[in-house]
Amino acid sequence: MQVDEKKLANFRRIFDYLSTSKSMVITAGAGIGVNSGLADYRGNGGQWGTVEAEAGKSVFDVVNPKIFSENPQYGWKLFASRLIEYSKTNPHLGFQILQNWIQLFNLDFFVLTSNIDNQFQKAGFNEDKIRELHGSVFYLQCSTPCTNSIWKHDIQLDTILLDIEQGNYPICPKCGKISRPNVYMFRDNTYLSEMSNEQEFRFQEFLKNNGDSPMIVFEIGSGPHVQSIRKKTRMLGIEYKAKIVRINTQDSKIREPHIGIAQGALESLIEINEYIMQEMSLK
Repeated sequence: MQVDEKKLANFRRIFDYLSTSKSMVITAGAGIGVNSGLADYRGNGGQWGTVEAEAGKSVFDVVNPKIFSENPQYGWKLFASRLIEYSKTNPHLGFQILQNWIQLFNLDFFVLTSNIDNQFQKAGFNEDKIRELHGSVFYLQCSTPCTNSIWKHDIQLDTILLDIEQGNYPICPKCGKISRPNVYMFRDNTYLSEMSNEQEFRFQEFLKNNGDSPMIVFEIGSGPHVQSIRKKTRMLGIEYKAKIVRINTQDSKIREPHIGIAQGALESLIEINEYIMQEMSLK
């Protein structure tokens, strides 16, 4: 494998970190999905810029719960388009590489993601090992809300956009009012956190079981615009002394002994994996 000396040194350290760790945490932002064809937030024809261009408003004024009372057609069209896109998208090879490392190095693991796209579940990661910090577009709740109920969507994706155009929106089965995705939006005071709380409880149990042992964190595709993932990464590095590998095309800088890789997710994971397979073949 032809790589420069700095890359080679980083790969060697990553292999050492994996070899000596007992657990892995994957902290993932929108950038991890770029190689699957999904947009991130600010770059790559980012989701936020597209919303702002369409609506002529700040994303903070658009992607918030009021949209479902003030302009439900636009709100549901926005999320239905994402739901269709995510349902059709297949996770790239990098997701499988991460799973292979978990098995190869016999690691306990947990996934923390700011994404609402179900890509880790689709890639075969155990759902009980995933913490979706902003919820999931694949689950719905009442927009009021009238109860604490959260349910998996049963939307007919082939007709949903036409239904929305005709004013037929997904509704709450309890009260008959418009439902909304169980996604934590900007300025959101109606988000139901029950599912998130259960996921957080399982993550805390993971930390109780692994917090005293060496841990490696792969932070992938999380920039400074959405701080929820970076806060979790920092917490793991400070409180649990985890070794961090930050993979980000634009914002990879991180202090030693952590490692920053200024590349996309798939390219980085493939190159690291090639090095690991080569090292394993020599043992």
